[in-house]
Amino acid sequence: MLTEVAQAVLVPGWNARRRLPLPAIALIATGVLMPLVVAAYAVLSGRNWVALTLDAQFLAWVMTAGIAAVVARLIAVTEVWFSARRDYTWNPNDRWAIALVVAVIVPLTISVVEVGRARASIEPAFAGQSNLPLFDSSATFSATEVATTLAQPASTSEVPTSSHEVPSSAPSESPSSPSESTTSTSTPTTTTVPPKPERPRSGVDPAVIADVTNVLLLGGDAGPDRWGLRTDTMMLFSLHEPSGRAALISIPRNLGKLLFPPGSALEAAYPYGFTQIANAVYPIVSVRPELRAAYDVEGVRPGVVAIAHGLGYSLDVTIHDYVLIDMQGFLELIDALGGVTVELSSEVQMPGNVPGAPTQYPDTIGPGVIEMDGTTALGYVRSRKGDTDYHRTARQRDLLEALATQISFDDVALSFGSVSSAIGGTLRTSLSPDQLAEALAVIGGETAITESVGLVPPLVRVDNPDYRELARIVGAVGVALATGQPSGY
Repeated sequence: MLTEVAQAVLVPGWNARRRLPLPAIALIATGVLMPLVVAAYAVLSGRNWVALTLDAQFLAWVMTAGIAAVVARLIAVTEVWFSARRDYTWNPNDRWAIALVVAVIVPLTISVVEVGRARASIEPAFAGQSNLPLFDSSATFSATEVATTLAQPASTSEVPTSSHEVPSSAPSESPSSPSESTTSTSTPTTTTVPPKPERPRSGVDPAVIADVTNVLLLGGDAGPDRWGLRTDTMMLFSLHEPSGRAALISIPRNLGKLLFPPGSALEAAYPYGFTQIANAVYPIVSVRPELRAAYDVEGVRPGVVAIAHGLGYSLDVTIHDYVLIDMQGFLELIDALGGVTVELSSEVQMPGNVPGAPTQYPDTIGPGVIEMDGTTALGYVRSRKGDTDYHRTARQRDLLEALATQISFDDVALSFGSVSSAIGGTLRTSLSPDQLAEALAVIGGETAITESVGLVPPLVRVDNPDYRELARIVGAVGVALATGQPSGY
């Protein structure tokens, strides 16, 4: 009996191949061949293991194959048991047969449930996949429409109401003389609307950078002491696919006077540039129904679309895709992966810990090699004590590169449930799992990042930026990736 049960567990249907040939073939196909086909696909497809573990469709195949394997074995064991019961009485050795069934079926069932939970967690992260860029820098805007709007007499609401809404170059009226004042009482006056900022241009031939793909990386810093989710981390990851050369461009959270495409909802609200710093675009769009509707793209949060439009237009760069990570959940992901190691060249003063953090960190860390858990890593990229926002952008690039380098199959496999749960609660992207895996591989490569630039002082002015200059810098980085010649920045 024990031998028959063992055969039914290992190769369901094998014992019944003579008694019940057709059912036996079905059991072998579902219980053995189906899992082998899925395993063969995983091995032979050539896909990155990160992509496989993040692919909800592949996880669905694994779950289906697992369910089929469990059900086929239960049916095969039941058939063997009842076939033997016709002339078989209970034997003390039968307990070993039952123990064998439990030892195989229970772990297999738990694995299927775990894969199902992982799939449910991961699926929302990739719900916003799209074949269209979030912002196309080659898009044109109606010059006639804009010119007509500027030529029309403006109502009071159309004129900037505060000095920071008017460009410094805007004309101003000089005080009138008494005689002029007397004359003006009988002569109708009109309000002159200052010209809107010109569209920034990089001066780069689009054909040169046609093979450069740009992904906007956003780190949302939400928490109990903050209203909404603010994109305190903003980076542009650019990849020249034919050569594999890549760049990381840090964009400061306090970038001022962000511009928006003419005719867009935010351009109508802020025609002379955004009156708050750039990290406030996301929450403002998120809380205003009319702006949410204006930036509604299926599967993509309106705040992401709005900040992509603002940065893409201001920097004259096409933004093809995005990755949004909630930094509060980011610490859970790093903990699930077993931490991250970063080598610090100098001491870093740590900020106050985030509310509800699972651990505490010291007042300072470094210099030297530091083993960081999720809480320490989050403090490391959030800190502005002892330095500036601009040093923080460099730390964000360093941590991203370190994490991408150190992610291993063992880390994910040993904590698959925790990792998938953290990803599902933390990550939203328009990339496919394979594209995201490729980006992580490039960022974690030793030589792939050929350009690493921060749009920060002294390179640029942040509070009142010259977006034409910023666009030229970003364009030069794109050309450097395409040609292999350093940008000089």
